[in-house]
Amino acid sequence: MTTFGFATVLDEDGGDGPVLSVMADDRVLPLHDLVSEEERPAPVPDTFDALLDRWDAWVDTVLRALRTSPPDDAGRPWRAASEVTFLPPTAHRPTVYCAGANYRDHVAEMGAVPPDPATARPFHFLVPGAALSGHRGESPRPPGMRRLDWEAELTAVIGRRADSVSVEEALDYVAGYTVANDLSCRDDEALSAPPFGINWLLQKGWRGLKPLGPAVVPASLVPTPHDLPIRLSVNGEVRQNSNTNQMIFSLAEQISALSKLAPLHPGDLLLSGTPAGTAAAHQGRYLEPGDEVVVEVVGVGRLETRVTGG
Repeated sequence: MTTFGFATVLDEDGGDGPVLSVMADDRVLPLHDLVSEEERPAPVPDTFDALLDRWDAWVDTVLRALRTSPPDDAGRPWRAASEVTFLPPTAHRPTVYCAGANYRDHVAEMGAVPPDPATARPFHFLVPGAALSGHRGESPRPPGMRRLDWEAELTAVIGRRADSVSVEEALDYVAGYTVANDLSCRDDEALSAPPFGINWLLQKGWRGLKPLGPAVVPASLVPTPHDLPIRLSVNGEVRQNSNTNQMIFSLAEQISALSKLAPLHPGDLLLSGTPAGTAAAHQGRYLEPGDEVVVEVVGVGRLETRVTGG
């Protein structure tokens, strides 16, 4: 079975707005160029939000189309991913949920005691959708901040409304998976805001601090989201190297817990936590302008980001 993802890219031909595209084998093709009119289950959607309305039908349609028009098909205008400008692949301004302290190796590395899933709830915070940026984009180090850290994360994309769902059925509400880097400011100003503790928004909510992408791989093509190698490198040096099997609360447990607080909606994002190897484990070697950061979740994607000055 061909692995592919849905990406959102800029229209290089001067058209209006972004173009919903298919990414496979590091090549990109607009969805309307891949699927002929007679093969389409519905009019080609203009946005990822609209795609979610007929998600399963479009996934099946693209899989069939890729069997006859693979990425090396010279008869289709496939382009190398390096030639394309990527936008965040998902819905416009989604609710972005982020899990904290959710990898056993990361919690141990920080000298903390991991929560007991039998008695504790998953810990989540929110960041604005405006903080998202695309694959191979730039993430500015926020003004006045000098301790910019990295966090590789597998991200689930909600496909349909989930309201008080059980753990057993929770993954049925996931449309697909993508890759994120939860860039975070560790400066004292962001970490200490008495009397209320950490200022999560100041630490993590700046524009460009949530690179996401490059594409959303359908959940049906990722049969084992809880057993995926996950890695992060800075300028080619590996800083994080773990596996999603280190999660304390599974994706299903997280989705179920969140859906009981408030309904999850199509296009919402769940960044599921980060493994060991953040800057604190590397003698406080924080990111600097010019650094190239790569996050890879095997079977899902490879996300590249360049840090710029701020």
